[in-house]
Amino acid sequence: MCGIIGCVSEKDCCGALYDGLKRLEYRGYDSAGIAVLGEKLSVCKKKGGVSALSCFFAQGNTGIGHTRWATHGAPSDTNAHPHRAGKIVLVHNGIAENFSALKAELEGAGECFYSETDTEVIAKLISRAYRGDLLSAVKEGLSRVEGSYAVAVIAEDRPGELVAAKYKSPLVAGKGAAGLFVCSDIPALAGAADFIARAEDKDFIRIGGGRIEFFDENLKPVSRTFFRPQKELFALSVAGGGYFMRSEIAEIPQALGRTLCALGQADFAPCARALRAAKRLFAVACGTAYHSALVFADIAEASLGIPVICHTAGEFRYRPPVIGEGDVLIAVSQSGETADTLEAVRLAAERGAYVIAVTNIGSSSIAALADFCLVMRAGAEVAVAATKSYNCQLLCLYYLAAQCLFFKEEKYPDWFSSLNLLPAAAEEAFSRFSEIDGLADRLKGARAMYFLGRGLDLCTAKEGALKVKEIARVFAEGYPAGELKHGSLALAEEGFPVVCVSTSGRLAKKSENALAEVRSRGGYCALFSQYEEVLSESCADFKCLLPALPEALMPAVSVIPLQYFAYKMCLERGYDPDKPRNLAKSVTVE
Repeated sequence: MCGIIGCVSEKDCCGALYDGLKRLEYRGYDSAGIAVLGEKLSVCKKKGGVSALSCFFAQGNTGIGHTRWATHGAPSDTNAHPHRAGKIVLVHNGIAENFSALKAELEGAGECFYSETDTEVIAKLISRAYRGDLLSAVKEGLSRVEGSYAVAVIAEDRPGELVAAKYKSPLVAGKGAAGLFVCSDIPALAGAADFIARAEDKDFIRIGGGRIEFFDENLKPVSRTFFRPQKELFALSVAGGGYFMRSEIAEIPQALGRTLCALGQADFAPCARALRAAKRLFAVACGTAYHSALVFADIAEASLGIPVICHTAGEFRYRPPVIGEGDVLIAVSQSGETADTLEAVRLAAERGAYVIAVTNIGSSSIAALADFCLVMRAGAEVAVAATKSYNCQLLCLYYLAAQCLFFKEEKYPDWFSSLNLLPAAAEEAFSRFSEIDGLADRLKGARAMYFLGRGLDLCTAKEGALKVKEIARVFAEGYPAGELKHGSLALAEEGFPVVCVSTSGRLAKKSENALAEVRSRGGYCALFSQYEEVLSESCADFKCLLPALPEALMPAVSVIPLQYFAYKMCLERGYDPDKPRNLAKSVTVE
């Protein structure tokens, strides 16, 4: 889950590398480093964020950079990338799963290691293979590596040349007036590259002589298509409070509007036959995306009357193989590079299932593997905790469920026409934020809390709990309101906070029963509902009226106050909401 960048330009590249790393920092921020090759090789690597490199400058037109999320070895100057072995310097995103055996072998051959990382092993392997041909050396060295990697490599005696390679970790190449690049992610090349090409697994890339060349695993030249990326992926602006997370919450109405427009223009005909004939639907995702998949499962199953089976992608891969021909897999991933989801897609495709992807990046690996792809238009999302992408995922999945029903029964769900109301309802939800400020202040000292819900509200409760865990560092659990009395009520005591989402008229009294059980034991209860009568009849200490929409669509709006609540809790507790401890944005390792 690190970020890598490499550059060959006609002028000094140090500034371009630093700027790219700042835009990649959401992929890891416990250490960073840059290596620049000109008349001499200069390397700077530091524990801490990319800003720790702000005073570094070196002249040279060839360079690589790295921002780290630690896997092997604690964050430190020594463990930071780039890593060097002989004339070879490299940066790496991924995991060398067999590094222990390789390290023991290399130590037995007389090699000395200075870091605790798996990456230094790769540097040693390439260095031992290097005899003046950098491309061949990278291929030979990586042939011993098991696991995943995206690497960018330079050789001290080869200024003007850079070699990169990819396997199960994202990598793109870009070109523009600022130079030629390789990078983990498209947004990092904003302002530097006008055209982007996505590398495929086992690709090698060589940059030099003003050209970007792609090679397959046998080093035979191959062609990859360059394209202009979605312009909104380059729009990394911070507004309202100085944090990306706050800015991205503020962008939810606009993001929903863009996604609505894109969905209205989408051609669903290519997937019509698969959806019409589907015996079962499977939905897989991780983290926040998994909660959107849970909403889809409830909505689609209720509309279609066929089984919808939802799994976290990492578990789906290792379950008995029940998916096959005639089934449809919906894979949800903001980045389109989530490692477990990507492997679940590969597994489903191998077994003959039809794969539909929902992602924010149309040029991503998951999008490329899918039979059909819905590209949401959330725009670049930098804060590690997903906000606007979740709302847009829900919108895409609502649209997909509606199309499923249309292809089967030639009608749309009753709520379909109300999808156009989502941007305005999201905007209206912002007016509740001043109330949420008081709730966050009241609960900032909590050590733990429950988020309760039933039906679709349980999905929202799980997402609200995840946000609080991610950025406020408070243990929180999203829990079915009806299950509280079956064990978890034992934790309820004086002041224990419980947040309940209750947007189903049919289930409102059932959820209220759970609040009453907590309240009678001295707990502090907060209730969110779009029904004034539900709020007025509740025993809750804090009550928030949500914008009103058809109940099926409420998860896209009821989550917004919870997103903001987690953000305010984070600030109240003195943390950075954009950079939660131990986490990174795009999870590209298992």
